[in-house]
Amino acid sequence: MCKGNAIYIFGYSQGTIYRNVICPILYGDELSMFRQYASWSPGNKTLFIGDKKIECIGAGDEGALGVIQGLTADLAYCDEMTLYPDNVIDMIITRFSNPGSQLVASMNPRQPDHKLKKLIDLGASGNPLYYAMHFKITDNTFLTDSYVENLKNTLSGLFFRRNYLGEWCMAEGAIFDFFDKNYHVTKRGCCAEYYIAGIDVGSVNPTACVLLAVNSGKSTQTGPKMWVVKEYYWDPGVTKRQKTNGELAIDIENFLRDYPVKQLYIDPSAAAFKLELRRRGIPCCDADNDVLEGIRVTTTMMQKGVLEISPDCKNLIREIEGYVWDTRKARLGEDAPLKVNDHAVDAMRYACMTHKISTYQAPMPDQRTSYGQYRMG
Repeated sequence: MCKGNAIYIFGYSQGTIYRNVICPILYGDELSMFRQYASWSPGNKTLFIGDKKIECIGAGDEGALGVIQGLTADLAYCDEMTLYPDNVIDMIITRFSNPGSQLVASMNPRQPDHKLKKLIDLGASGNPLYYAMHFKITDNTFLTDSYVENLKNTLSGLFFRRNYLGEWCMAEGAIFDFFDKNYHVTKRGCCAEYYIAGIDVGSVNPTACVLLAVNSGKSTQTGPKMWVVKEYYWDPGVTKRQKTNGELAIDIENFLRDYPVKQLYIDPSAAAFKLELRRRGIPCCDADNDVLEGIRVTTTMMQKGVLEISPDCKNLIREIEGYVWDTRKARLGEDAPLKVNDHAVDAMRYACMTHKISTYQAPMPDQRTSYGQYRMG
């Protein structure tokens, strides 16, 4: 029991704190024992349990430093701590100067040289200031057997090792390591309810656009499907000619002309090209460019058989087969694909990641594969 009153909950954002911590306490069966003692004040982001006031602080970006810097904590819980910037993690750890103060953290694993992994290893080596527990997805008793089996069959590579096995591992090797032309490439895709497109714009680099047919599965009861129907690919390195934004916009207009495209998801940095498209009446918006999450969503969709590709998309297929993790960035602690021959893949990722149909997104459970308690002070 915490004797002091300086108690905090840290999370990637206020939204994730509410979803991952507050909701289970107020509404979840697993923590129902606390419900009669707990109340939530959304205005000042404060949780009350008994006579204890617990302040909630978003720690997902460096703007949190100014809020955290002046704190002295008796007890704190950090949700998904590996998602915080390194300097925010350092600042939080310095806030436990009071004797007997404690920091409890939950996290999914990242690269093996992550600073939190080093603290976990200290606990494993017998350092009395640190204690750590490790969990695999199969240790989560709140998940059904069918859901766990589904994750086992649909996660691959980095995401399987980290989010299913709970391993601290580097991003390395092929990203679409499961890709099989005999399975993932098909001449006859889904019956389209509507179409969407994704585009990655280049000047010196290639410009790639992919058109996807979308079927929600509600009318057929077969589940959602997406099929990459065709691709546009302009490579100045091959053609020895660069096109202006206006020329590329005309190409995209002609490429999409015969299809009722609901939305085109565009590289967020291509503001001038987005204006050119809108002048031609093409509906477009900025894509969600969370690269790692976009890769996870896209690979999961393909693993589940939700996403298939026409054999006419030769550049996209070529890029999928050569899409690999950047080992140099991995050694520096960043999970990122190698930025070579990735333009059609990026266009596909933009469309899959940004098109918000929950059944396509394959949300990861909050499995808490690693959990550490750090006794400070």
